[in-house]
Amino acid sequence: MSHDPVFSLDEALARVDGDRETFQMMIELFMEHGPKDLAEAQAALGAGNAIGVARSSHRLKGAILQFCAPAALQACKELEESAKAGNLAHGGELHTALEREFQRLLDALCQARDKGMAA
Repeated sequence: MSHDPVFSLDEALARVDGDRETFQMMIELFMEHGPKDLAEAQAALGAGNAIGVARSSHRLKGAILQFCAPAALQACKELEESAKAGNLAHGGELHTALEREFQRLLDALCQARDKGMAA
């Protein structure tokens, strides 16, 4: 397992001009909507709906991008690209990897939020 940071607090804060209140709101929105997008991707995957998988993972990718979280972003991109190509053969594996990275990001964001986002 990598010891690299799950996300870059400094880069993510720079995206909102250092506004910690806005960043807190972004975390809350991510915590509310991210799991829904992840679940929608899984449901679409189960239904063999490549377009639905691509759409849900694309939305999630946009949210993850705001947090400068490379591993979660890469996992999301891989699922989205596979779905856009109409290839769901490895969709389950890709979704599992995304779930794992999504949870790591969520945990790290909660930890940052609970610590008052100290660097």
